[in-house]
Amino acid sequence: MDYNSLLENRSPIPLNIIGVEKVDMGELEMAIRYFTEAIEIDPDDPRAYFNRATLKIKLGDIQGARNDFINANKLSK
Repeated sequence: MDYNSLLENRSPIPLNIIGVEKVDMGELEMAIRYFTEAIEIDPDDPRAYFNRATLKIKLGDIQGARNDFINANKLSK
């Protein structure tokens, strides 16, 4: 996939898409970076929190996942 075209507008949606692809490719630390960047750009979007929380569970960061799930839940209401 051409990531450059997705990243041109600095929107959290493409960052989430790339993060999910990185998870699929096994590049988990890189995926965390993309989800975190999406949160930095739009801290009110619950999707990146949810995606990062799901990944943190895989990485064994249960407390970090819990915090992200709480944020995702608050923002989705």
